[in-house]
Parts: sequence; C-alpha cells; structure tokens
Amino acid sequence: MEYLYYLYPIRTYLIVAGTLEKPNPMTADWVVPLSRKPPLLGVAIAHTRYTKKLIDEQKDFVVAVPTMELLKDVWIAGTVSGAKKDKKELMSVTFIESKSVKAPSIKECAANLECRVVQEVVTGDHTFFVGEIVNVSYGDAFPNKPDIANFRFILHVGGKDFTDTGNETIQP
Repeated sequence: MEYLYYLYPIRTYLIVAGTLEKPNPMTADWVVPLSRKPPLLGVAIAHTRYTKKLIDEQKDFVVAVPTMELLKDVWIAGTVSGAKKDKKELMSVTFIESKSVKAPSIKECAANLECRVVQEVVTGDHTFFVGEIVNVSYGDAFPNKPDIANFRFILHVGGKDFTDTGNETIQP
C-alpha cells in the first residue's frame, strides 16, 4: 500500500478546467484550504494530467463539490482522459457558465468554488496550484455549514472504494 493512503478517507472533489464548450472535469482528493484572507485553496495535480495542461494555459479552475448521487460521474471524471474523450458526452452533469472564471461550474454539485491561479509549486510528480477563490455558488447543502444530515458528501477510501459523510454530527 502506498504510504499516502494512511491519510484516507479524504473528501473527493471535481476540478473543472477548460471552457463551457469543452469542459474537462477531473476527480481530485488532494484539495486543501490555505487562507481565509485572502481566500485561498490548493490542489495537487499530477504533471501528466490533461487538466494540468488546461490550468497552465488558462490560469483558472473550479472546485466543484459533488455528493454521492454523482458518484458515477465522479468515477468517469477520474478514469477517463479528457485529452482522448469528451467527458461532457460521457457524464450526466450540466456544465454552466461560471461568474468570474472561464472554467465552467457544475449545476448538480453542492457548491462551486471559482479560482484564479496565484501560485504554482512543483512538488515531485505533482504541481500544487494555489487558487484565490473569486466566487462561490452553492445550493441547499450549505445553509451556513455543510448539511450532512441531508447531503452525502463523498469520501474516497482508496482505489474503487468510497463512503460518505454519514448523517450525524458528533461532538466531544
């Protein structure tokens, strides 16, 4: 087993690059908040990924927050290369225009965080993109914090295994 799997389960997201006409979503677990002011997050993307090439060219991306109902689409986004196939034709989601970046958002996702790249750091076989969050759209899953009682956020256990956030909050 790879040593990083000791950090799992980890929330799973969709990183959307490209344009509304030719969107390219990829599945990513390695997403992390970095700063409140300014609002920054980071995502690590392998150098070999088509999504990295698109982000390098466009300097923006969207972090879309899927729920368990989108697991089949999340799997497609993570196992099909956008360089070889048009994922828009394979997935059942609706790509919509973002407000502040060229990369599209996903209508069915619980939230979409629109990001402009402000820094890139090469970290071994990945590039860590630091994105400034320039706009956020969200639905009922985020009244003021994630609604885990009614929405099943995806956690990647490893390989083909996923679970969800469950439906209860536990306090110490």
